[in-house]
Amino acid sequence: MNNFYKILDELREYLILSSFTNKVTFGEVEQVDLDKKTNFPLVHLNIEDALIDENYIDFTVNIIAADILDISKEQVADQFLGSNNLQDVLNSQLKVLTDVNNFFRRNDYRESGITIVDSSRVTPFLDKFNNELAGWEGTITLRSSMQDKC
Repeated sequence: MNNFYKILDELREYLILSSFTNKVTFGEVEQVDLDKKTNFPLVHLNIEDALIDENYIDFTVNIIAADILDISKEQVADQFLGSNNLQDVLNSQLKVLTDVNNFFRRNDYRESGITIVDSSRVTPFLDKFNNELAGWEGTITLRSSMQDKC
């Protein structure tokens, strides 16, 4: 299998199994219907670049894990928690990205030959999109061996 497809297929297959992911999309995020509530929670993938070596290809993958905020119309006394589920969304979507990292670190039982390179930095977002979405965005670098030439 082509290394490019191998990376995307393995990511998609793993992410869709998460109870915190309803849909996985790929490409430019502007092309995704972010107004369709049934798409969420959603993980969006895009390949930023690739480093080709003799024995492997390192793919830098941008990942956005997002969900819709549930905003209450009732007055709240606890300003720390606020009138929405922001903390719950940030917690669940961080778990998605943490689980992806851990999955690709435990490569001893997987036959795909895909491993994670270095640590991943992710950043929370609260108002990146127009429709009350929150979550995390970051990049991971995944290494695919060249045993299956492109």
